Amino acid sequence: MLLFNNRANEKEGKEMKRLTDRLVPELEELISSYCDLQAEPELRNKLRKIIKSVVENIDIELAPGEPKEVTVLLSDLRGFTAITETYAAKTIVEMLNRYFSIMCRIIYSRGGIVDKFMGDSIMALFGAMKSKEDDVIQAICCSIEMQIAMDQFNRESEVLGMPNLYMGIGINSGNVVAGNIGSALHSEYTVIGNEVNLASRIEAYTLRGQILISKNTYNKVGDMVAVNDPISVSVKGRKDPVPLYDLIGVNEPFNLIVPEREVRKSIRADVNIPFSFRICENKVICSTTCKGRILNISSGGLFACTNTEVKPHLNMVFRIEFGLSGMNSSDIYGKILKVAKCDELYEINIEFTLISPDDRTLIKTLVNKIIEGDLS
Repeated sequence: MLLFNNRANEKEGKEMKRLTDRLVPELEELISSYCDLQAEPELRNKLRKIIKSVVENIDIELAPGEPKEVTVLLSDLRGFTAITETYAAKTIVEMLNRYFSIMCRIIYSRGGIVDKFMGDSIMALFGAMKSKEDDVIQAICCSIEMQIAMDQFNRESEVLGMPNLYMGIGINSGNVVAGNIGSALHSEYTVIGNEVNLASRIEAYTLRGQILISKNTYNKVGDMVAVNDPISVSVKGRKDPVPLYDLIGVNEPFNLIVPEREVRKSIRADVNIPFSFRICENKVICSTTCKGRILNISSGGLFACTNTEVKPHLNMVFRIEFGLSGMNSSDIYGKILKVAKCDELYEINIEFTLISPDDRTLIKTLVNKIIEGDLS
């Protein structure tokens, strides 16, 4: 044990030395930009000793966290993992930076702060650093403006030859513990607690272009927002089902409306074509391939049946056998909206979360041929 402690102390000492070696020249350069120390070597040496003393005596104990009531906004891009497997790393980074730049401007303009980026996800906080009466409604307005901004983002992506991206947003309000987490070498201001976890669970249920808010959040804004009837979902860590509200818009004086998703307005056609699919759980694609038949399809989603028991709100990846000159689709990602058992079959409604431009064109071509009665 003594040897372990000695090694730990030695490691900490080395880390502190590296911190000192890095910070001292940087601080010297910063101060030198304001005063001419080159002509005063004695003063410069004295300054170095002072800075080194301050850095070496940093209190490594972080201040304890404090309870706060905040609103957590968590956004995530649908199907982004699949895109990273298709495009070069440089292209992905450029696209992410463009996306983050747009979203961060909106978040800060509404009084929020960006807590962290997690891959393609953004966690933003309202009321963490400084609480205001309108934190919750500002977070909701922010989420709608973020969804509106995705239209312009996708138009720019099309010019650059990139696929359209769709975002889901989950919002929850509640009590958390806020403070600096980490060590003297690295720390960050963040929040932790069950309400943060719930915000993450809520976001996982969102469809592309959708904003879901918790009951806590809805209760704080009341008549200021328009929502659909709540849906009840099972959430890990919660004994009872959790009601979630699908946000439609914000009333006066903000007058913001969540953009309509394409799946709601796409032309649908009855079909009877086979498809194969694999279920995704916790962002891991299962190895088992299942079979089913598509009964109704549009460029935004489909209605199908299968012998395999499936559950709502799960993600899946599948391929469609179009029957157009023997063409099959590439991988299409979707989310199961509803499941109904009919005799021995499971009827499922699926919304696409990621589909290539070529596959979308094939589906539109198929739908148009069926509507026009031309299947030659």
